[in-house]
Order: sequence, then C-alpha cells, then structure tokens
Amino acid sequence: MRRFRSTPLRLAAAIAMAACVSTGVAYAASLGLSSGKLHAWSQTLTKGTCSPSTLFDTYVSQATPNTPIGNAPPTLLVSGAVNAQNYTFVRFDLSGCNIPATGGADNATLTINVTAAGHDKISVFPVLSAWDPATLTWNGLAGVTIGSTASDTQPVNSARVFSFTVTGDVDAAIKAGALWGWEIRDTSGTATTVISSTTNPPSLSINYEK
Repeated sequence: MRRFRSTPLRLAAAIAMAACVSTGVAYAASLGLSSGKLHAWSQTLTKGTCSPSTLFDTYVSQATPNTPIGNAPPTLLVSGAVNAQNYTFVRFDLSGCNIPATGGADNATLTINVTAAGHDKISVFPVLSAWDPATLTWNGLAGVTIGSTASDTQPVNSARVFSFTVTGDVDAAIKAGALWGWEIRDTSGTATTVISSTTNPPSLSINYEK
C-alpha cells in the first residue's frame, strides 16, 4: 500500500484550505513561512463607534441665487419646485473619530429629523470638494464637486427621523480623506421638505474597525 507522505508544501495547502472555510469576526488570520517552517498568525481587529460633531449645515436657494443662508439656520430646506429649488448641505468632523487610513467603516448612517414632509424621494450625494456656509450660494454650486450617484434615497412621507446609508462615502474618506459632507436633494417631485437644524440637527454614526 502506498503511504501518504506529508510535505511542507502539502501541509501549507491543507492549512490554507482550512483557513478559507473558517469564518470569524473577532480576528483575521494569515499564514507565513520562515526558516523552512509554516506559521499561523492572528491579528485582532479593533472595533469602535463614533458620532462626529457637525461642522456645518446650510442650504442654498434658487430663489435667492447669490445670497448665502449661512451656517446652522433654524431649519434646512429641500425642495424640487420649479425655479425655487433648495439643496441642503451638511458636513461632519471625521477627524475626531481618530480612525487611521488603514481602518475602514463597517457601516455609517446619516440621520435627519424631518419636521414637515414633502412626500417626495430625498437623495444624499457625497460632496467631494470644500465649501463654506458663509459663502455657499445657488450660483456658487458650479464651483463645488458633487458625486453623480446618490449614496442613498428614501421616500420622505411623514414628519419623523429618516436614516440614509453612507458607508461607502465614509469608508473612502477614511482611506483617502476626500469627503466634505453631503448634499441632500429632492429627486422625485416639487414639494418642500423641512429638516431640523438647531433642535435636532443632522447626525452621523459610524461603526468601524482599525
């Protein structure tokens, strides 16, 4: 009878196959070969949560195209009305979370408190260049880079809290640092949605690993 002979190469393959079918959320496993011997190492993943503070929130108005609304007005407006559109902008201080560039977002949620619903669909788009609420206007939007694809869209049909998934935006920001918040826009109709700014301002929650 032919005997099976274990060799370092076969042993490595067997361990690699076992690693592929093993799952876990608490650690990541890797294999390495040193001095002719195969070793397995594990690296603990640090999990955490963060709710960064709001840096700015404002909106721009097509009705007053050259007038900045300024930071933290009492309410934020989102409207798709013809010749009277309003876009809201929010930005958070991600640096306070202290997540290294090697980390990543497991999930991230942008939450707004709607005080008057417009019964339209509201979308959030990542803002990819700097803006200042003291100078941002409707006509100045041409100088701001905004992502062409919505991060998330929700039907805002009542006065309550709505949440938008923005995990991909935050994960990219952790790794590249190129995120200046979000633009919130009506993408289905002409109604006006009112969002609380001072009492219950927009918030961001992040679950991450590093």
